[in-house]
Amino acid sequence: MITVKTSRRTLHSAFFAATMLILACNNESKDSVEKADSANKAKVDTVKKDESKAAIAVNKTDADFLVKAMEGGMMEVDLGNIAKQKSQNERVQRFGAMMVDDHTAAGEKIKKLGSELNVTLPHMTGDEKSKKIRELNEKKTSKFDKAYIDDMVDDHKDDIKEFESASNKVENADIRAFIMATLPVLRKHLDSCTAIQKSLK
Repeated sequence: MITVKTSRRTLHSAFFAATMLILACNNESKDSVEKADSANKAKVDTVKKDESKAAIAVNKTDADFLVKAMEGGMMEVDLGNIAKQKSQNERVQRFGAMMVDDHTAAGEKIKKLGSELNVTLPHMTGDEKSKKIRELNEKKTSKFDKAYIDDMVDDHKDDIKEFESASNKVENADIRAFIMATLPVLRKHLDSCTAIQKSLK
């Protein structure tokens, strides 16, 4: 009789542990960016349902911009560090160092905005950008420079378009000020990597 009770208790514990493991795995299936987006959507929805709860200080468009800008900056820093270590081209190394410095500084500003406005930000890049980082890091040294710089040219063109578009859409004045202050830096980055790209051909 005692053996049966112990067995049932053991089975119940095993079932509970398995259930919690499944739930944890499902939660981990979302990357950091998806989790941030979901958290911010929940905050915005909370404000809509109960105006007395200041769960988030900006609308979804503004929050989405901060999330995307944070992720993009983290990728630039990661790739910049790889370029500093992997490239044998001094111009590419210096460009990588500039990416680390400038995007780290921009990231700190985004974190400050996120904290002030109660916007959840990702702590690491999402699946797509993480894959790009891995693929570039796996490039042979002889092929890395061109692949990295080509990516930086395309990425900064996209970033500039996104920041320019966001400057006309975001409502928060502090986020808009960040955008306007960052755009000249992004344009400088594009000029630099475009010049390096031409020298590598």
